[in-house]
Amino acid sequence: MPERLLVVADQLPYPPRNGATLPLVNYLEQLGRTHELRLLLLRDGDRPFDAAERADNERRFGPLLEATVLRRSQIRRIVDELRGRGMYQHGWRAADTQALSALAEQEPAWRTAPVLATPLSALARWQAVRAALPGWQPRRTVVVVHDCTAAEYRWRWRSPQAGMLGRVKAWSHWLRAPRVALAEAALLSAADRVLVQTEADREAMRCLVGPDTASRTALAPNGVRSGLFDLATGLSPAPQVLFVADLSGEYGPVAEWLCRAVWPRVRAAVPGARLTVVGRGAGPALRRCLAGTPCAEHLEFAADLAPLYVRSRVVWSPLWKGFGLINKTLEAMAAARPVVGGLAAFNGIAGFVDGVHGRGLSRPDPHAMADATAELLRDASRAAAMGEAARELVREAFRWERTSERLREALAGAAPGLAQAPLLVAAGVQTAARLGR
Repeated sequence: MPERLLVVADQLPYPPRNGATLPLVNYLEQLGRTHELRLLLLRDGDRPFDAAERADNERRFGPLLEATVLRRSQIRRIVDELRGRGMYQHGWRAADTQALSALAEQEPAWRTAPVLATPLSALARWQAVRAALPGWQPRRTVVVVHDCTAAEYRWRWRSPQAGMLGRVKAWSHWLRAPRVALAEAALLSAADRVLVQTEADREAMRCLVGPDTASRTALAPNGVRSGLFDLATGLSPAPQVLFVADLSGEYGPVAEWLCRAVWPRVRAAVPGARLTVVGRGAGPALRRCLAGTPCAEHLEFAADLAPLYVRSRVVWSPLWKGFGLINKTLEAMAAARPVVGGLAAFNGIAGFVDGVHGRGLSRPDPHAMADATAELLRDASRAAAMGEAARELVREAFRWERTSERLREALAGAAPGLAQAPLLVAAGVQTAARLGR
């Protein structure tokens, strides 16, 4: 009989729409081959999941469990963060755990089954549920955090911020960064193994969160759908640019910057260029911006990105943060399409060489971004060669089968193997080296 595994998440996995749900879908598909899975969804208060999407997920992953958690008061969350007991956005208390209690009564073995929680926000909610169910004692807890939260707050206050409001936000992040590191260490103390995606994030765990957390941290990079490696290579028929992102968060302002500051310069250099933006969550202002951008289309969702990659000559990945593995970069490289973006877009990709495997910019300069894009749009042969070199670079290292083996090792209690994981380095990013200063 396969071993039981409780997978804890705070979002419906399918359809994958962001950096948390994309890996979760693949974890479920891969681990479902060797484990008996139950997916536990931790719902925020009275916000039900979309009924149609929930039914679709049950068809794909089997019966779903739900528990409800509620936000603690804002004052309580602020106090907890200041005391290093919790992060401001992670203050929860359990409200409804009936489904878990019923499962434990029907099949008591689930009380001790290993737990895989992802991302970090799901672990925070799970801890609130665990506190309400003292009889639930999983024999092993593994959390996939993807990025180091303390590194994110450090990056936020070090990043240039426009205007008085931006400077106030940067100041608040400066105040919060060390408290977040303490809170992250406290939260992750409940995990037997912590999985991150890049060496930069593992180093951030060591320098910012602490050696105890780092001693339990291992690398488990995301993979790429195998079908992308099978897409035809060669010249793209048109000077087409593709940008894929969740537009409800940090990528919303980025998309507006691309449309207003970068795209007009690209169009001036390559009049026939066209832009496709794929992503949900755009606010009214961004929708108006996208609608008014010449020779650009906005798609809320694409069930299959492969045709869009095939017709594109360049893929944008404009990131300048020094942590995390960027899924949109990996997918474009696997599809043999050159990526133009920040150097941080190539985090965790060993062997990346600027100008050979893609174009990495040191800062968000609209002139440099437009020039690098236009150069590849004008030279289809160079774009094709760069795309093929990019595919070869990521072909073996970034497969979901490899990631699933790392997950199984962590769930089985194998040694972290920190020194035996040479696949990933932070390419072109100095953030990790600066963390200890």
